[in-house]
Formats: sequence, C-alpha cells, structure tokens
Amino acid sequence: MSSSSLDYSISARGKPAGMPVEAFIKFFFDALPIKSVFGFREYTPLYGGRNFVEPELSDADIAWMYDNGIGYRIPLQNSIANRADYEDNKWFLEKYHRAGNSVILVKPEMAGWIRDDFPLFESEASVILQARTVEKAEELLNSFDVVVLHPELNDEKEELARLADKDRIRLFANAGCMYKCPTMECYASLSRLNKRIPGAQYKCAMHRDTEYLAERMQVTGMTEFDIDGLIGLGFSKFKRLRSKGKSGY
Repeated sequence: MSSSSLDYSISARGKPAGMPVEAFIKFFFDALPIKSVFGFREYTPLYGGRNFVEPELSDADIAWMYDNGIGYRIPLQNSIANRADYEDNKWFLEKYHRAGNSVILVKPEMAGWIRDDFPLFESEASVILQARTVEKAEELLNSFDVVVLHPELNDEKEELARLADKDRIRLFANAGCMYKCPTMECYASLSRLNKRIPGAQYKCAMHRDTEYLAERMQVTGMTEFDIDGLIGLGFSKFKRLRSKGKSGY
C-alpha cells in the first residue's frame, strides 16, 4: 500500500501555545501522510475524550490545514450531551462544516442529527464505545461512517482480518494508558467536566488501589503497534499521538 493511500489523524494535544501547527507537525510527525488533526477550538459542551482547558488549534492553524488538504477532526464525544445541547451548538458545527472535516462521536442519535443537518461531515465512532470485537465494530458501522477500534484488537490479527470494511476502520498507531485500562471510567467524568456540571470531578482507574488494577495498569509511556503488519492486513486509517522517539508525550 502506497503512503499516499494512508490516512493518519494526529492529536494536537500538548502543542505549545503559539507554536504553529505546521511546525508542530514537522517536528513530531514528519513524513507521515496526515489527513486530519484533532483537537480543541473554542469551547462547546459537546466536547469529550479529555477536558477542555483552552484552544489547541488557532484560526491560523485551521487556515493552514485547509490550505494543505488537512481536515479538522472534531472531538465531540460527550456522552451526556442531549438534543438541546446539540441545537444550542449548531453554530459550532456550521463554522466547520465542510468536506474533509469529521466529527468523533459516541451517540448514534447525534450521528444521525449531524448527518441530516451537516452532511459534509464524516462521522467516526469514538474508541470510548469500546469496539473490542469484530461484531461490535460491525454493529457500530451501521450508525457511523468510520469506527475507531479499541487498541486491544491490534493484538488480534486473525480477528482484524475478518473485518470486511477495513477502509471504514481506524486503528491506533500508538496508545497510552487507555490500551490496558479495564474501566475507561475517565471518559464519563470528562463528559461531566466539559458540560461544566457543578461538583464534577475527574476520575481515573489508576486512582484505585486494587491488585487487579495494579496488574492491568503497568503500561507506561506509549505503546507502539506493528503498523506494517496492520497495513499488510488491508488497513489504511490510523490515529497517532506523538511520534516514537520524540519527547513530550
């Protein structure tokens, strides 16, 4: 598979304030065929996945991305966002509604609302939906254009080979603590934080003191997956955090 047919989506997390996304990409992701960047812009309660603190991509960053054929992949995985939240934040979706941009979601009904109102967006089922089996992935493909698989499936090559719609699957190229987390409970708390619910607090499985969790959570830093092997199976869409060998994960 040629590099031109590969589709990498990278994270803007940790991009230093004031550092242009062009320089960020060249330093951390040089030579990757990047098709989209995901990260925060102005605040919306639809955000999920991690806590919004401040914008990670500037107006100039978005303009440069568009000029260079790189889409904005928007993390809207708030699991408690409702129809009223969606209606109140259509202004946000209208601002970024264009071909090449996509939305990362956890709610099939929101995927339907966006498909009806903003058809140029591509919808992606977030890893938060925990597609850990082929059957779960195929079920999610009924509601979303693309499904992000849980990285545990990267270790199951025979299972991955069974997937028919490999061009609609996005795999993790590398992953942090979420790779072995048994609860993924942080995501629910992040949804509450991003909706700014009074009293909301961040929760993490690593804060629990149990032998089982201690054994499961021995993952430190980033785990790098066998990309060549995954490409050899027919997969072309990948999600990558900072590149291997670069500091500042």
